Amino acid sequence: MRHDGLPPVDRAALQDHVRSAMRRYWPRGGAMLDRAAPQRLAFPSALSALSGVEVTLPDWARPHGVEGRLLVPREACAEPAQAQWTRVDWWLAAFLLLEGWHERAWERRHGPIHSYSFRLRDWDARVWQRAWVNRIALFLREWAARESGTDASTLFGPLPRAEISISHDVDAIDKTAAIRIKQSAFMVFNALRQLAQGRPGPASSQAARAVRFAFGRDDWSVPEQMLDLERDAGVRSQFNFYADDRAKDVTRWLFDPAYDIADSALRQRLSDLVQGGWQVGLHPSYDAWRSPELIRAQRERLQSFAPAAVTSCRQHWLRFSWQETWAAQSAAGLSQDTTLMFNDRPGLRNSAAVCWKPWHVREARPHSIVALPTMLMDSHVYDYRPMAPVERRAVLRYWIDEVIAVGGEAALLWHPHTLADDYGWADGYRELLATLAERPSEGVA
Repeated sequence: MRHDGLPPVDRAALQDHVRSAMRRYWPRGGAMLDRAAPQRLAFPSALSALSGVEVTLPDWARPHGVEGRLLVPREACAEPAQAQWTRVDWWLAAFLLLEGWHERAWERRHGPIHSYSFRLRDWDARVWQRAWVNRIALFLREWAARESGTDASTLFGPLPRAEISISHDVDAIDKTAAIRIKQSAFMVFNALRQLAQGRPGPASSQAARAVRFAFGRDDWSVPEQMLDLERDAGVRSQFNFYADDRAKDVTRWLFDPAYDIADSALRQRLSDLVQGGWQVGLHPSYDAWRSPELIRAQRERLQSFAPAAVTSCRQHWLRFSWQETWAAQSAAGLSQDTTLMFNDRPGLRNSAAVCWKPWHVREARPHSIVALPTMLMDSHVYDYRPMAPVERRAVLRYWIDEVIAVGGEAALLWHPHTLADDYGWADGYRELLATLAERPSEGVA
């Protein structure tokens, strides 16, 4: 009997899944990958908190590691204490990380963490700091080519260029009472935390901001300023809109957006966005994370006002379950999701920067929906960890550079209302666009 309730995955299915998920690294086909990574270990019968092992790569593969090393789950090492690269089951390592298998096991025992990393106790946070799965794919590609006596580009095709997308969850267009309560409380919490850290200056500044936020007035409509910045940068992003029309109970009054997508001004905004080349997606309600009925009703309502197909979403407040959310979204008629991220920190939640069809545990096959990880949002560099501009720019560069280094795919999230004076985060968004413009990639969308 398995302690975590997760059934083992057949070896052939496991390798086929990883091969398919990472196919951007072998555009000419991945059949020759079987020449690499011969080590095979049993699929783990039970998992505890994720613990990583650093594996030193051979000299010919060092560029694909971080300082010549890759981080893999302990369960993928035949001898974790030695961690020799020839004694690692690289296919198993890639699968366990890509599919968040340890977190799925945690969810089975404790319930969903709803995207708060601090709830994963005793976790090795290094797994979120790099696109380890992409780096494993690059290593396997190099290894197989070496075993075949040729170079990787000849055998598998050229390396991909990074694809980084930007999306915006439209949480607010007016400064409602619920928003004043939530954000002011969060600012007060940050002020108390800074005071406890012996930083009275920043604490005083944060407390003053909380007062201004609670009682000030500002225009929170989807800012033309954001669209102008994107036009100037040659960027076309996606705006995710809330579309629930149910009467609100106390929980949804506090947590859900207050606007009605049927409002004539918002309907015109939808039309203008699509005509201008932007995309429109769904931002399902706070309680919809496991309900195909709610997600479908909200998608259909948004679709009735949007002049383009609504196929993509991100769950509100990042409410998410590995077991239930993608299944609900698929059943509701959606084909892409960008919820996979953390509320409380930047990072790659599944150690991967790739758009893929996640594994469906109950059906022992991939989901029909594709998931694109989101690696960073605005509040990571303002609210959860307030930063000076120099540090903020360094964090933005770090994450963008990681995706570019591996030729990966990932999303970035910036909320439109944070460009308002109440937040003052417009400079951060300008820095984000400038950082993307400075770096080589396939494009930003």
